[in-house]
Amino acid sequence: MKSKRTVIFAAVALIASGAALVTSSPATAQIPAAPWAGHEVDSIGIEKQFPPVVPRLSNRPSILLETDFYVYGPGTGFGRPEVNLTTAGRGYTQPTTLWLYWENRVTGATSYYSLRTGDFGSQPRDLFGVPGAPAKVRVPTLDNFNLFGDNGALGQLPGSVPTATGSYQFVFEVRDGDGTQVIARGNAMYNNVDSVVAKAGNINGSETWTRNNVYFLQAPVNVLGPAVLTIQAGTVILGSKNGQGTLVIRQNARINAIGTSDLPIIMTSELEVGQRSRGDWGGLVINGNAPTNQANPQGEGNSGPYGGNNPADNSGTLRYVRVEYAGILFSDQNELNGIALQGVGNGTTIDHLQVHRGLDDGLEFFGGTADAKYVLVTDARDDSVDWTFGWTGRLQHVVVIQRDGQEERGIEADNDENNNDGLPRSAPKIANATFMCNRDINPIREPSECIRLRRGTAGNFSHLLQQQAPEEGIRVTEDASLALLGTELTIQNSYFFNNGSGLTDNPTVATYLQAGAQGNNFGSTNVPNGRSLIQPDVAPTSGGATDVGPLPAVFLNDPFFDSVRYAGGVNPNDSWIDDGWTTFSDN
Repeated sequence: MKSKRTVIFAAVALIASGAALVTSSPATAQIPAAPWAGHEVDSIGIEKQFPPVVPRLSNRPSILLETDFYVYGPGTGFGRPEVNLTTAGRGYTQPTTLWLYWENRVTGATSYYSLRTGDFGSQPRDLFGVPGAPAKVRVPTLDNFNLFGDNGALGQLPGSVPTATGSYQFVFEVRDGDGTQVIARGNAMYNNVDSVVAKAGNINGSETWTRNNVYFLQAPVNVLGPAVLTIQAGTVILGSKNGQGTLVIRQNARINAIGTSDLPIIMTSELEVGQRSRGDWGGLVINGNAPTNQANPQGEGNSGPYGGNNPADNSGTLRYVRVEYAGILFSDQNELNGIALQGVGNGTTIDHLQVHRGLDDGLEFFGGTADAKYVLVTDARDDSVDWTFGWTGRLQHVVVIQRDGQEERGIEADNDENNNDGLPRSAPKIANATFMCNRDINPIREPSECIRLRRGTAGNFSHLLQQQAPEEGIRVTEDASLALLGTELTIQNSYFFNNGSGLTDNPTVATYLQAGAQGNNFGSTNVPNGRSLIQPDVAPTSGGATDVGPLPAVFLNDPFFDSVRYAGGVNPNDSWIDDGWTTFSDN
């Protein structure tokens, strides 16, 4: 335990880093009993731990809180967490209070860190104040600031933080001056586990993977039908870099990976935070029996056969699942993606999915009829969302963010490169999608548009919000796709803004998009911080994108789609990507 003098010194150091005190004698305020008071329920009935942050702020501070690993305990080689904090004030000048707390993600038990005591305690209190009397400070600007660790400003993590097996997190919040409303929040999830369970080769019988262990994919792992792989909420799965660890769900097998916003299932690199990179392991592949327009297709990366005659085929459930730092490039035509859905049917349930910093495509559909809601693709090295071979599924509530100059397209959409009119034709329905595309594209990357519809793809698109392509916002190519424009290929009630060389390079496409009947808009989206390297904020703060009218009939007559009026992938008043289960770390 540190001395009181050491704690006071650390507090002074933190203040000097930017959190200058606004008042020397904080006023008493009514502090909530706990930050999760008044739980909310998300769209699929799962309780959310965090209340939403105050919506529609144009200069919301950014926060990235990280532990050095996701798992600690016997066999991991990792002891106690180190905790690092990155913040940016972004011109937010109102007095705030800063809160740092530790939380049990299963029970909700919470303890708050105080710079006055140098420890975590059960009474709600901010960093600088005392219970019931928070101290108003300015938001600091910190870059990978080591809070707890060998070189931590606050020393090693106090012994009051439990080491028992469990699922935990640290949370850093910027609240208003009274400490009652959350302005910005960052959290770092981790598990203390009992053991490391190594996996390789084929799984022939049903298994359950539990969060009290960490699962290490030493090599490709194939779940063979009719086995069912059940993954408990909160479980962490690591992929071997040298062994090209990959998880493949073969035809007639199932995966039931059902997490929650408090306990997402995380599939990630084996390497330490700060050392991870795209392509550290192979990713997740699911093979189903739904139709494609190919004869006897085989998955890339030796992932096996897929496709069939059952549109309603069920490969299981993915819910609150994060896949990070995946993808393997064997050759230009043989690659593993973050998540590949190959001939997957619409009996499969997919919602609340993040694919983060993959080497190849983020989420790719190879035929099939798979549907998904609440999909976040961040920093995919190749295309963020890709489809081919006759995919006819549905998407709603999608966010694509490209941040570091290494990514290609937000969408790359094909029917079939070798037979543009092959049947079934790719013809998805996509509503409420945000594309923060790569305006600062690296010169070595060829594609310059954000959305590319080509090679015979059809589709219905509405309530999109797209901006910041290096050149065109949207490009439609090949006669087979151009011939469908306005009939089987529709793009309506959407926003296109701030693209390098404008909307599109094809006058026919421009005329269609700009026709009044399509309801498209070309003014500011009022997205305040869409490509932040710390914590993106993609919810429009005001203006027309917050209400572009109802979805067209092709969507409203389909019970899959929620009836909403805003453009883009998030509700301007409650952004689902801020519910604590996502990540924006760059390594």
